[in-house]
Amino acid sequence: MIHGASDLRERVEVLELAAVEGGWVWRSVRMSWAQVELTGRTNLFSKVGIGARDASLVLRKQPITLCNALRWRNQHLFLTAITENTHGWLEVSAAQVELVPCRGNVHQGTGGPLFPGILTEKYLRYEQEKPMATNTLTYVLVTPKAVELTRGGLVEVAEEPHVVQVAHTLDPAKNEYELWRKKDL
Repeated sequence: MIHGASDLRERVEVLELAAVEGGWVWRSVRMSWAQVELTGRTNLFSKVGIGARDASLVLRKQPITLCNALRWRNQHLFLTAITENTHGWLEVSAAQVELVPCRGNVHQGTGGPLFPGILTEKYLRYEQEKPMATNTLTYVLVTPKAVELTRGGLVEVAEEPHVVQVAHTLDPAKNEYELWRKKDL
């Protein structure tokens, strides 16, 4: 609970997604003071993937939406809820995540736009086939809303190709893509 401006002891950068030549990047738009607490809970930032460490923040009221992100102590905070419970103050929930470099809609060696994504696990499926075993890895890639991937297409995540199986695009602030990759063991 905020008692006054002196409780805002942490500097955070407010980020917005910006189009650049060849893709998208998170760009700093301003610095802000905040009260930040890592809660020890799990933040379910993805509807179909595994959650991440939860962060709770309090900021002075300012223009910010779920399409923004924050950078705190060099960590990316993916915003999941913003409420104004007390006049002049915003309570923000965020997932502490790691960004991975991605290239969308990769076709026959040609790459599409670069963008920052958040990769999380969905589940792991194992099959024993003769004469070898294969491992089918299923992930969820959470992207900013501006990033659109083609279902059935390829996306490079940290330079590894994955097939886009399912697209969840109804959320107004983000898209979620279920990806799979089959590897021989």
